[in-house]
Amino acid sequence: MIVDLVSPWSAAVEATDSPRARDAFRRRHGQLLELLRRARAPLFDTMPLAMDIDALRPLARRAADPALQQQIRDALARAAQLGADHCRSVVLIAGDGRGDATEPIPWPDADAVLFLDRIEDDSRLIPALARAVAALTRWGAADSHTAVSHDVAHGWDRWQSARDVPLREWIYTEGVGLQLAQALRPDLPPHELLGVNQVAFGRLRQREKVFRALLTADLDRRGIGLLLRWLTPNAPTGPRTVGNVVLPPMAGQYLAWRMLAERVTRTGLRDAIRMAA
Repeated sequence: MIVDLVSPWSAAVEATDSPRARDAFRRRHGQLLELLRRARAPLFDTMPLAMDIDALRPLARRAADPALQQQIRDALARAAQLGADHCRSVVLIAGDGRGDATEPIPWPDADAVLFLDRIEDDSRLIPALARAVAALTRWGAADSHTAVSHDVAHGWDRWQSARDVPLREWIYTEGVGLQLAQALRPDLPPHELLGVNQVAFGRLRQREKVFRALLTADLDRRGIGLLLRWLTPNAPTGPRTVGNVVLPPMAGQYLAWRMLAERVTRTGLRDAIRMAA
């Protein structure tokens, strides 16, 4: 199921009685918006939605585009064939241009949330969706051997889980998500898969051994700071500093993608997604 929240939000912003319409939208979707706010909380303390109607109109047209929605359906069907089959719905939303392009919300409904304002073109759409769907399957499928609890009584909170779950699990989940993205879009060169330019990708390759040694020392540790360091590209430089080494924004994602390649080749995506990290 695809849930377009961009069009009704755009209509609310453009409504004659816009403040009332916006408040009604926020109340109607309050639970989801609160979960998204919590997911962004280490860097942004609110869950702002796009307010510029000139920016919202093209996003609303894009969200309602039958071709884009069919592209999502086709990708979901192919992902399910490959073993990522635990996604109830894909929610399209328009944020304020900050943060990641996707957020998997495993509970209560297994939603893959896509921020269209962060997905500049269709080449970024499927990789973002793949990362979310792989995470939802890993964290929600009954036969998955994940370290993340399958039952969160009060809703999803990545940052609370980070206090209890070692970094290894988060790196593993990111890695299988990127491997799924590569399977869905084999035509994308690796730097586009990761969302970096060729120069940045070359630098990641050149310093891979250095970055991997630093990551290995962190894998069995727990804490919010580790997610900020390795898997939050827009975190300030300070949290991404290890000793005298400043990690590039996508170092963790690059290493996750590289580290999971052999296992996915050996076991296939379905089993890799569900295996212990």
